[in-house]
Amino acid sequence: MEDKLFIPATNAYSEALDLAKEKHLYNVAGYICSYMADLYTYTGQRSEERRKYEEAAAFFKKANNTRSYAFALRDISITWVFEDSVSLALDLMLNADSIVTEMNDSVGIASIANGLGNIYKHLDQIDKAKSYFFRSLAYDTINKASTYMALSHMFLNNGLLDSARFYLEKTGSTSRNPYFYSDRLYTNYMIEEEDNNPLEALQYLEQYCEAKDSLYDVKMQVDIIDAEKRHDSLVVIRQNQKLYSIIYLLSGLILFVSLTSVLFYLYKNQQRLDKINKQQQLLDEKEQLLAKLENEIKQKGIIDISTSKEEDMQIREKMVQAKKEILILKCEKLQHSLLFQELIERTNNKKKYGQTLSEQDWENLKELIDSACPNWQAAVQDIETLKKAEIETCYLSFLNISIKSEAMLLGINPDSANKRRLRTRQALKLANTKTGICEFIIQKTLENIVI
Repeated sequence: MEDKLFIPATNAYSEALDLAKEKHLYNVAGYICSYMADLYTYTGQRSEERRKYEEAAAFFKKANNTRSYAFALRDISITWVFEDSVSLALDLMLNADSIVTEMNDSVGIASIANGLGNIYKHLDQIDKAKSYFFRSLAYDTINKASTYMALSHMFLNNGLLDSARFYLEKTGSTSRNPYFYSDRLYTNYMIEEEDNNPLEALQYLEQYCEAKDSLYDVKMQVDIIDAEKRHDSLVVIRQNQKLYSIIYLLSGLILFVSLTSVLFYLYKNQQRLDKINKQQQLLDEKEQLLAKLENEIKQKGIIDISTSKEEDMQIREKMVQAKKEILILKCEKLQHSLLFQELIERTNNKKKYGQTLSEQDWENLKELIDSACPNWQAAVQDIETLKKAEIETCYLSFLNISIKSEAMLLGINPDSANKRRLRTRQALKLANTKTGICEFIIQKTLENIVI
């Protein structure tokens, strides 16, 4: 920076900023962004300068560096003044002023008072501008050059040439501001021109042009932006290379997990099918036994009345027992049916399947349960006639799901689902028992089986 080698400076700052961000050194990152903004100050690129000051402000805020945060707000405000967004600049500067005033920071108060003075000068509020300029001089007894320069400009604009010269002479000849020297020469030129001294004015103008030309040129502006962008591009390329490596690793991991999940699903599905097949085999055996018993009763007719009644009773008892076992097997088989599996899965993944049961869902559910447990409504309604909502709760009880899941399938809140279930239990006289609704339905259906 001191040698005005701006491209190497940009590269060095960019690398330093990457390291600071990587190590979460937010205070250091804030200062580096401020230094990078100074690069754009030299080249007169206000929008780029503001961008870096805004980044600095964000880092200082993360680091809880309130003082530097206030100065960053001040610097952002100044860039808006140069773009004639004075109202926005004023809000930022007043915010910065409230921070340093609360901290009782004399240097900060002086610096930001100078900024407020310049803003009010742009707004032609001369009294307020003077007040803040003199406040700045009162708080900072060392770095007064910029405030004297601002006073000189203000008096020049108001035609008070002697006062303008007086304050310009007080500025001295040095400042940390890269524009200060050329600005001082240009102010001298304007004063002499206004005072009708053309020779002196021309001398100052020539010196000003030389100073300005040595400060920056257009090519330099583009090079700095390009340097920062080139660095950012290299960082992105490196990040992408790391990202590709991570992607390849994750792809392999995802493939492994996917294959494992598929195999596990196939294993669980095979288990489910094996269970269904075993239940179906038992069911077939029981149904064959039932058919055999029914056939025996038909064949016996009225032969040997004295013994046939006893044999008939035994056969009928066996038939009842077979029917009960068939009903229990069918109800157990429900749990492994595709419809039950889908409905239970729906409660765990509502994004995939949707939320509430459709009319077709209800029809399918009722048909499946009624085929496994026929006449269950007649069996339970000898206690009390059930309402539509209570009958639906009875059907859902076969799924053996939680209140929350039941509420999701019904499209109501859990409290409402809980109340529905309590009313159903009351209707079935189960309020003070631990018997489940589904268990009670199967039990009552079994009791009603007759030949």
